[in-house]
Amino acid sequence: MEPVMVDAHLDLAHNARALGRDLTLPLDRLREVDPHPETPLVTLESLREAGVAVVFATLFVDPREGGREDWEEEVWVQLHLYEAWEAQGLVRLVRDGRGLEAHLQRFPQDRVPGLLLLLEGAHALASPEDLLPLRERGLRLLSLTWATGNAYAGGNAEEGPLTERGKALLQAMARWGVALDLSHLAEEAAWQALEVFPGPVCATHANARALVPSPRHLSDRLMEALRERGGVLGLVPFNAFLDPGWKRGDPRLPLEAFFRHKAHAEAILGPGGVGLGTDWDGGFGLEAVPQGLDRHRDLRALGDAGFLGENWIRWLRGWL
Repeated sequence: MEPVMVDAHLDLAHNARALGRDLTLPLDRLREVDPHPETPLVTLESLREAGVAVVFATLFVDPREGGREDWEEEVWVQLHLYEAWEAQGLVRLVRDGRGLEAHLQRFPQDRVPGLLLLLEGAHALASPEDLLPLRERGLRLLSLTWATGNAYAGGNAEEGPLTERGKALLQAMARWGVALDLSHLAEEAAWQALEVFPGPVCATHANARALVPSPRHLSDRLMEALRERGGVLGLVPFNAFLDPGWKRGDPRLPLEAFFRHKAHAEAILGPGGVGLGTDWDGGFGLEAVPQGLDRHRDLRALGDAGFLGENWIRWLRGWL
C-alpha cells in the first residue's frame, strides 16, 4: 500500500475563483486551455492520481485588493465552493477527528481528497467573534496574516507585533479548537503568539530562513520553538523559496535545492516534524518548481512515508 500523502497548503478555491480555473478538469486538459502564463500544477484529479489523502485547503482573499466587506464575502463564496465540490463527491471535508478517521478508512477505496479548511489571513474577520460561524462550518486552522500587517498582527512584508485584537483572536481560537499556522507572521508577532496561544501550532508552508534570508521563512529559533510545541513544518518546493539567487525566468533548480531545506529543517525539528506544504499554484506554476516535479505524483520522490504524510496525520490526531 502506498504511503498516505498530505499537502498542508493549497489555494484551491482561490485558483478556481480568482483565476477562473476549472479544477475538475484533468491536469493535462487544464494546461491546454488555461490562459495564464504560469502553467498549472494542481487539479482535483491530479490529487486523486497522486493519492493525496488530505489537503489543508485555504480560504484566501488578497488583502491588497478590496476592503473587509469584499474579503468577508469572498471567504464565504470560497467556503460554499468547497461544500459544492463535496456535494458532487469530488472532495470530502474533514471537520473533526472522527471525520478524519472515517475519511482515512474510505480513502484507499475511493481516493477522494479530504479537505481541512484553513483561513489564510484574519483580515476578513471584523472581530474575533466572526471566526465562530466559520468554525461551525468546519474551519480548523488559521494564520493571522498573509504577508501584510492587519488589525491582528504584523506580517512578513509589513512587520509588527501581535495586537490586543490578535490576542483576543488567539484566545477565541483556543476555545473553539482552531489551530495556529505561523506562516506569514512577522517574527516578533510569532513569538508573542506562541506565548499567548496554548493550542496546536504548525507552519503549513515555509522554508528555512538560514538558507533563504527572508522574513517569509522560519528562523532556526522559531523552528526550535515549533519542535518544542510538537508542531510540523510544511516545506514549499518553489524555486524562489529554495535559492535566494533564483528569479522568474531562470532555469528550474535541481531537486538538491529542496533537499538542502529538508535536511536543515529535519536537523532542527527531527524527521517527525517536517512534511509537505507545497503552496502549488499559489502565485507560481510549473516553471518555478524544481526539475522532476511536474505534478503531485512526482512529490513521492522527496521523502519517506513520514515526510509525505504521516507526520501531518500524527499532528492532526493529537488535537483535531
